[in-house]
Amino acid sequence: MSRRLALAFLIGFLPGLGGGLYLAWEIFPPPPGMASPADLAAPYQDLWIVLAAHADQAEGNPVALRRRLEALALPDLADRVGGLVERGLLENWPMGTVRALARAAQQLGARSPALAVVLATPVPTRGLPSPTLLPTLTPSPTISPTPPPSPTTSPTPESSPIPSPTSVGTVSPTPTPSVAQVVEQRAQCESAPLLRIRVLGPDGRERSGVRLWVSGPRGTETLLTGLKPGMGEGYADVRMEPREVYRLGIEGLEPALIELGASPCGGLGGEAGWTGWEIWVRLPR
Repeated sequence: MSRRLALAFLIGFLPGLGGGLYLAWEIFPPPPGMASPADLAAPYQDLWIVLAAHADQAEGNPVALRRRLEALALPDLADRVGGLVERGLLENWPMGTVRALARAAQQLGARSPALAVVLATPVPTRGLPSPTLLPTLTPSPTISPTPPPSPTTSPTPESSPIPSPTSVGTVSPTPTPSVAQVVEQRAQCESAPLLRIRVLGPDGRERSGVRLWVSGPRGTETLLTGLKPGMGEGYADVRMEPREVYRLGIEGLEPALIELGASPCGGLGGEAGWTGWEIWVRLPR
């Protein structure tokens, strides 16, 4: 009896379900919704901003960029795009994406140290070789024979002493290092140790926009100098974990410039502290 009831239920349920779906989808479909980019979740809004920034980089149309971004209906649109720039720097996004976001944020009126550093960092370009100029052939002058001069009697010159050459000492220039190197390091005892880096150019002035890498217990992090203008154009820092070892280097260059750690110290009025470091790095060019 139960089998017959189940079979009868299925025979009535399945055709009814199919007919209901057909009516809902084909005969009486719902009206199209008024969905917009403003209804997207936050991660997809960030993706929308990145795509709009790349489109602006290809088109160069500020009006179209603003129209696409204003479709998100964000009250803090400029700050949201500027925040993506800083997030891209911290998470090591491709530099082309970070630069496109920085350009979009600047057009929206955003101002921050990260934007100034990213937009001021030059992009290496490869220029076309200059054409080789072919030498122009010029006719050589015709040499006409000249009569030989008549011999004349010249007085014999008196021999004069030849002065001996005076040796002059040469000053050899100070060689410029061909690789980046650590020129100074200072340790200081503090409760929350920091690794502070200052990058200098060959002229001794601080250099902004230099990408550094620091490897430690949290993996490898990327730093960019100049994001804290109050500390200096070539300044960057990262927090150190006690009793851990860190390696510092310039992005794209191996090996590491220096390896150091946060060891215990006792210079905080009798309280235990940890060793923080301040490192000066000089670039070859």
